[in-house]
Amino acid sequence: MKKNKVLDVLNLEKVINHLSRFIELKLEIYELKVKGQMVGIISSFATLTLIISFGMFMLFFCSLALGFYLNSIFESKFIGFVFVGLIYLLICILLIVFKGKIITNHLIQAFFSETLTRDNHEQDNDQQDNN
Repeated sequence: MKKNKVLDVLNLEKVINHLSRFIELKLEIYELKVKGQMVGIISSFATLTLIISFGMFMLFFCSLALGFYLNSIFESKFIGFVFVGLIYLLICILLIVFKGKIITNHLIQAFFSETLTRDNHEQDNDQQDNN
């Protein structure tokens, strides 16, 4: 009878140890998932920053080239740059007028479609892991 009580206590202790280890491992898994998502966000941000930087340099030098080209066509020292500035002003006005229709809707659609796709993929992976 005493042996059974001792075994019950030992088994209960084993269960508690296994349960605490299971919880620790689950927390580590979630921590690694969060770290993985953070690395993905940071790398996406770095890539986007590089793309925008090089795009801005390209736009700057193409604008200079267009300005000088228009100057040579109009035989002026500044009128080509005025036209380039007017082109940018027209683009800004169009963006302001149509910002809700063009920019906001596409950004929201792109963000949520990527988020929903990623969430569905993670749910599928979680279901496969549970099986």
